[in-house]
Amino acid sequence: MYGLGVNRLGATNTSNDILRLFANGEQGAWYDPSDLSKVFQQDGTTPTIPWTSGDILDANRVGKLVDKSGNGNDAFQTTLSKCPALKYVGGLYYLEFDGVDDCLRVGTDVDFTSTDEMSVFAGARKENDAVDVVVEFSDNIGGSTAAFRLNAVDSNRWRYTSKGTSLVNATANNYTPPVTSVLTGLSKISSPVVTVRVDGVEKASPTNSQGTGNYGSHPINVGSRNNGAGLQLDGNIYNLIIRGTLSNADEISSTETYVASKTGVTI
Repeated sequence: MYGLGVNRLGATNTSNDILRLFANGEQGAWYDPSDLSKVFQQDGTTPTIPWTSGDILDANRVGKLVDKSGNGNDAFQTTLSKCPALKYVGGLYYLEFDGVDDCLRVGTDVDFTSTDEMSVFAGARKENDAVDVVVEFSDNIGGSTAAFRLNAVDSNRWRYTSKGTSLVNATANNYTPPVTSVLTGLSKISSPVVTVRVDGVEKASPTNSQGTGNYGSHPINVGSRNNGAGLQLDGNIYNLIIRGTLSNADEISSTETYVASKTGVTI
């Protein structure tokens, strides 16, 4: 479906290889909790200390997560009680969201108005059978146009949603929590393409119309919608890559392999 273009990622799938996804000026963001030089406490300047055991302390909380894509779309949380915890367990770094109000947010609208294509990659874990946001572009996709969302759904499902002027869901079934997965959402409004992949396998690709237009200019919410106001994630995020173009088959495979290495999932 996506074509075999030149693979811009190297075989080693390193951080430098992921940066090449943005080498042509693609809008987007890359959040990597394993890069401790990009993870800060609520004050935005003090490095966050990874939790390894005992009680979670304020020093383990994340108030700023620097975007590694080069686009400057850093994610923030200024309310301490809403800051997710940075954990290091079993050789993996991740953000733990409490399912109550934790959220990181790019408060300044991110401008995707030049494209109707999107690629979203995430390593995520859900602990409950509920509707939980991994990432939502807009504060509420139901009340917005030109938006997307990657999330967990009740009845043991993962879902990627894309919306021009009409909303279309691609849903992957039978992922009973607690479950950790490598998730990929791919979309093109005009084609239309809406695809969800789990652990390197395509699970759904409906061809319903997404209406018209490009993506919009909205905030990015990570771990909840609208800065912790709803659909809060009870679970973890290990890596998150958002790219304002439709990745080709080689880029998809290589990026999923990289995210899997950060998530502890074999694909």
